[in-house]
Amino acid sequence: HFTWYYPVGQQRTPDMPPVETWVRGRGLGGSSAVNGMIYVRGQAEDYDLWSREHRATGWDSSVMLDAFHKIENHELGAGDGRGTDGPLHISSGTFRYPLAEAMIEAGEQMGLPRRADLNGPDQEGIGYFSHNIHKGRRQSAAEVFLKPAMRRRNVEVRTGVLVDRILFRDKRAIGLEVIANGRGQAIPVAGEVILSAGVMASPAILQRSGVGPGKLLNPLGISTLADSPNVGMRLRDHLGMSVPFRLQGVPGNNREFQGTGLLRNVLRYYLTRTGPLATGPYEVGAFVRARPSSSRPDLQLYGSAFTFKRGDNPNFPVQLAQVEDEPGLTIYGQMLQLRSEGSVAITARDPEAPLDVKPEWLADTDDQDMAVASLRYIRKFTGQAPIAPFLKEELLPGTHLETDEQLLDYARRFARCGTHAVGVCAMGGDAQAVCDPDLRVRGIEGVRVVDCSSMPGLVSGNTNGPAMAFGWAAADRILGNAR
Repeated sequence: HFTWYYPVGQQRTPDMPPVETWVRGRGLGGSSAVNGMIYVRGQAEDYDLWSREHRATGWDSSVMLDAFHKIENHELGAGDGRGTDGPLHISSGTFRYPLAEAMIEAGEQMGLPRRADLNGPDQEGIGYFSHNIHKGRRQSAAEVFLKPAMRRRNVEVRTGVLVDRILFRDKRAIGLEVIANGRGQAIPVAGEVILSAGVMASPAILQRSGVGPGKLLNPLGISTLADSPNVGMRLRDHLGMSVPFRLQGVPGNNREFQGTGLLRNVLRYYLTRTGPLATGPYEVGAFVRARPSSSRPDLQLYGSAFTFKRGDNPNFPVQLAQVEDEPGLTIYGQMLQLRSEGSVAITARDPEAPLDVKPEWLADTDDQDMAVASLRYIRKFTGQAPIAPFLKEELLPGTHLETDEQLLDYARRFARCGTHAVGVCAMGGDAQAVCDPDLRVRGIEGVRVVDCSSMPGLVSGNTNGPAMAFGWAAADRILGNAR
């Protein structure tokens, strides 16, 4: 696990984290696609932009909404486009308490409609998050899609294997070179190689295979098979900031995760599969317009009555597994449609060498304005009558920080990536796009990329659900190509 920090365009001081983070080893598996539990679809406009701006023919909201409908088995039943016959169980938030209701009422006072499902045709609103959880158990992509497929005779799953590179004859993929039990091994391929290694590893595998920017590969001693300058480029992700508060007059949920409270909830979970351990960490969600000029929601809020312990250095809080002893409440705001673009690059031919990740957060001035607007919106939200009496103190950024410059400095120091990254192997109709709209890598034959890295634009929400729907729609497309 890692966190990216991004004091962009700002003079470094000794207490500030690095601009570049070196990611060790195998990289992330799927840009949160198999680790998440919060289930949101994103906005129809996100997918329409794939088709309109990136010329990804055949990809638009109708295609993705059809895929969502096919994978879902939603406990709320049919309506608003929800699916009910799919393999993926979707449940509404089950852990509810008075302070969560107060947060929802605060949103209603700001004009947000209360939503039983935050995935309806109009995303703007507030309510309880949906999750891919069934009877207290996470329904991961592996559980729902891979394990049933493993019963087929033509499916073999190998674990503990590191994919080094794709092997080619001329420019046609003929196999994979992997490392298993410390030894290299070649796996022949008769059909196609489909990379689903995630936003970190998919571009790295292509680059080690000779597919990527020649100016990167040649100095590393890698022969350039296809000079594809955007492999590893155009990295975009969500960026979020936590605003924790000290509670007064109400106990909050910190006590539920320590001491006798934790013991009680562990027993409750194993006996009944209910309680705070049977759901995701944030119960309340909202999609809002932090800037009134925005035509659609540009900020996702997460709310819960807990606060993480902060590090010894008060200027450098790190999200830890432990919660504070005193009661607290956290509002986490995640900016959804950022413009800044970064990159992912290998640093050596060795697959174990660290990756050079340059997120370039807040490089775009519009993103800087959005960061300030997000913090101001959270303050306005928590100042509403249903919730304000319970908030004793804003712990971070702290009310002493008031100006746009001070709030932007806070964002530079304390924001963290959403692990919802996309774009480093993006598809599109432009010849410079890494993949064509059928997700085939340009410049070579027999290789496709099907994961968040081949999405050409950000999704307005967690990529957990969209990654699964994207895989489903891609499978339909690949099968259609084969017929």
